[in-house]
Amino acid sequence: MAVKEAERIADKKINYPKLLSIGSLHMGQYFPMGFGGIALPAIMVSAGMPVSMMWLLGLPTIPRSLKWLMALVVDNYGSRRVGMRKTWIIPCTVLGASLYYVISFMPPTMLTIYTIVAILVVKSFIMGAQDIAVDAFAAESMNDRDRAIGTSIINIMANLGGFIGGSLMAAYGLLGWGLTMTLAATLLILAAVPAVIRKEPPPPLASEQRRKRGERPSLIRALKRRDSRYIIPFLFAFGYAGTFMGGLFSPFLVHMGVPLPSIGGILPVAGLIGGTGTALLTPILVKRVGLRGAGIVGMCFLPIEGLTFAWLSYRGELPGFLTLIALCSALFFSTGIYGYAVSISRFRWASKAQAGTDYSLQSSLWNLGVYAGGAVAGFVAEWYGYTVYYIIAAGVATAFALCYVLMFNYVERLVQVREAAETEDVAPFDAVEAV
Repeated sequence: MAVKEAERIADKKINYPKLLSIGSLHMGQYFPMGFGGIALPAIMVSAGMPVSMMWLLGLPTIPRSLKWLMALVVDNYGSRRVGMRKTWIIPCTVLGASLYYVISFMPPTMLTIYTIVAILVVKSFIMGAQDIAVDAFAAESMNDRDRAIGTSIINIMANLGGFIGGSLMAAYGLLGWGLTMTLAATLLILAAVPAVIRKEPPPPLASEQRRKRGERPSLIRALKRRDSRYIIPFLFAFGYAGTFMGGLFSPFLVHMGVPLPSIGGILPVAGLIGGTGTALLTPILVKRVGLRGAGIVGMCFLPIEGLTFAWLSYRGELPGFLTLIALCSALFFSTGIYGYAVSISRFRWASKAQAGTDYSLQSSLWNLGVYAGGAVAGFVAEWYGYTVYYIIAAGVATAFALCYVLMFNYVERLVQVREAAETEDVAPFDAVEAV
């Protein structure tokens, strides 16, 4: 196994089919999420739901904050013949899509929204297990050479999925809720096919060494590591700040008088243009100035984004359709550099000895931050108006981004020591404590 691992590391050729299959799995998740995430808030606000009730639509994100519990099962059990990760990816994808099909029979109204949210909560548990397997597969498969490229491919394809899913909003008036959600669920299934038909590679060396020592994936071990003391709180803050500033954009557009079909054109197009530009630039930027430098560049644009939307709110008038798309694309592109830097760091921070548990613990705290940020944002916008809300959001996002920049070098040293220990017959926790 050690020889196979050494051969993989020595191979200078980036395995693009592998990275594309991982990206396709991420893309599939965003077809129904992209449509529902944009459509539900906009539809419900148009139906009279106050923005202070956005916490209701955020409830399906709560199960994703419990991924750390599910990860212990996903990391421990699976068929080596089918693939440790595909054992979970295949059935969870089918079950998740089935629940989306059920929702397609329930057009969202103030009466049905509670049932829809309840089904989405169940769906989140199922797709949470799928997400654990997908993220663990990505964390195990990528190394320092291809991590930036791989993360960019994942994000480009996720942006494409979000664009297609969000663009279905434009077809909502023509096709209706049922057909549109059915189409999104079908795309989720189709996107999983490339990864399912590929042979899953063997577990990484660190994972084999863990089994050799007789250890099982451990949440306690992950929490006790010194690097986790910085990574875990930061990822909660990262999720909180991202949703606190960006989670109310579609309700904001409704507030400013933008019709639903136009919202279905603005957000997906701007997200695709800005996200794809960021994905193409970030690997080059990381190669030149490093992850920390890329984070600094993206951080500098966070207050600009928040203050721009505050100014638009204060002005009480939005620019024309194409101008607004161009403006949003530019802002999403520039601030996305910081988000990409953090995404690349997350794959590096996850231990290959227990990738599912580690990455899911990170994701759980991040998703808890996502829910908290989205819930608080609705109340702040309701109480103080969108102008003050966006000013506050700019300050919060910039402050938390500064934390990433300041802690980066120290956390990197801790991770390097831990990675070296995990591939040897020593206790990784003891080695890291010696730093």
